Amino acid sequence: MKHKHILALFGLLLIFSFAGLADAATIFASPSSLDAKVGDEIIMDIKIDSEGAGFNAAQAVIRFPRETLEVVSLEKTGSSFSFWLEEPNFSNNDGIISFIGGTPYGVSGSSIQILKIFFKTRGTGQAELLLPEAAITASDGGGTNILSKISGALINVLPEISRPSVPEPQQITRIPTAAAGLPAKPEISIPLYPDFSRWYNISNIFTARWSLPPDVSGVSTAINTQPNYVPIAVSEGLFEEKTFESLSDGVSYFHIRFRNNIGWGPVSHYHLAVDTRPPAAFEVVSLGGLFTDNPSPTLNFQTTDALSGIAEYQIRIGVGDLIRISTDGFDGVFKLPLQAPGKRRVVIRAVDAAGNGVENSLMLEILPIDSPVIAFITSESFSDNGTPLTINGTALANSDVLLSARRLLRNDKHEITVQKVVRADEKGRWESAFDVPPKNGDYIVVAQSRDDRGALSLEVVSDEIKVRSKPIIQIGFVRLGKGGAALFLLLILVAGFGGGIWFYRRRQEKLAFRVGFTESEITKIFKLMREDVELLSNAYQTPTPGDDEYAMKRLRENIQKMEAYLKKGVEKIKG
Repeated sequence: MKHKHILALFGLLLIFSFAGLADAATIFASPSSLDAKVGDEIIMDIKIDSEGAGFNAAQAVIRFPRETLEVVSLEKTGSSFSFWLEEPNFSNNDGIISFIGGTPYGVSGSSIQILKIFFKTRGTGQAELLLPEAAITASDGGGTNILSKISGALINVLPEISRPSVPEPQQITRIPTAAAGLPAKPEISIPLYPDFSRWYNISNIFTARWSLPPDVSGVSTAINTQPNYVPIAVSEGLFEEKTFESLSDGVSYFHIRFRNNIGWGPVSHYHLAVDTRPPAAFEVVSLGGLFTDNPSPTLNFQTTDALSGIAEYQIRIGVGDLIRISTDGFDGVFKLPLQAPGKRRVVIRAVDAAGNGVENSLMLEILPIDSPVIAFITSESFSDNGTPLTINGTALANSDVLLSARRLLRNDKHEITVQKVVRADEKGRWESAFDVPPKNGDYIVVAQSRDDRGALSLEVVSDEIKVRSKPIIQIGFVRLGKGGAALFLLLILVAGFGGGIWFYRRRQEKLAFRVGFTESEITKIFKLMREDVELLSNAYQTPTPGDDEYAMKRLRENIQKMEAYLKKGVEKIKG
């Protein structure tokens, strides 16, 4: 059965759609609790609080204990649903009730009537009504389930009634003080309906409260539809609050007066206005058709509300802001604000004074006028020479051309740097010029036509415009602007400095090697010279002249060798 319900609801969503405004709604049973005895017939209402959202369909499976309750009948009278994909049905053998219903219009409110269930009690105990499967469909065109809360009901079935479903007032025992005059007029507060001057879309058990002056000895109350009714002069006791059954739609009045030792005082009347039904369904017509190049279409719509009256109309175009229209002087015709080309759903909600709403919508397509043509645009410019970017083209005669220069950013984003409007002449020709943007980068110009009605064309985009610094250095096809030239010179300086360091280190390495080699050779020559000096010294100590001559000759030869080598070594070091 669960799958059957889901498939049926899906079919409903394909047929009816609407723009919902919220994502929370409650389906609940009313009253939420009551007492009954065996054999009583009781009535339960299944209602929806949409919390301001529009909805157009709902489904539910309701379970009840078959040992305690049995369904007598189901009643759709008064339901906000006008058709049923699954008629409300029940099985006392299975203890189950189910339905799938909807309306071609979106409705909203705090106590929208869906279904009335007539039960008969058959056994004692606590009978709990559960809603294990339910869905509320937003009229947003997407079939969104906006159900956020489910509230069932608890029925106490007793052999004999030990307490009523609406409790009796709690009596106060005290000795009143003596009074010199009649009691004061009671001051009433009702939390469920705190403002007696307005309408409410809530119908539930409610409590009226007041404070007792010390001289009061009796209270008399009444609730009916008579605005100036006077409760009977019979005391119900002494109490400061009293609970009442749910009110029917319409205007009711709560009446109360006090008694003291002098007599009965003046009556206080509290106005209670309840309207849980949405306004009447209505049609929306676009006077220019659903496909138009009129940028501000005119819509015709109007409806009525039998009880509280229409308070306002609310219009939402696409995902735009809500437009509120007062009913004062409204004749059913509304001209939409200017619209850009494209499709958009227009949702109109009629809201009554109690806050109930009914909605309808239509899909409008605003057709674009002819787009402009960009015939020429500067493809490249320099950010530092002051020469403007020029652009020209054609468009509809005597129309405006909206131009915006945009700097391209990463991830397909852009920033608008300048905007302007130029007028096409009677032949449709137009031209304009932009100051060169101060930032280097890639730019585009977007152009769009606008006629005297405000109708727009689709946008057209120019070729990319490259904005660079003026080149300072040009080598063939390579052009370098300020930044590029500075970088190039910096690279040359870095390369030259690095090369100088490398050459210096290389030369130092060579010089160190040559000095070391020369030092080694000189050491060898001086060693030979020391040996020659020793040889000469020894020759002087001997009487042989030949030895002296030989030693002197070697010494001269070695000195000449050292002189020649030193000259050669110095030349190498210099090289």
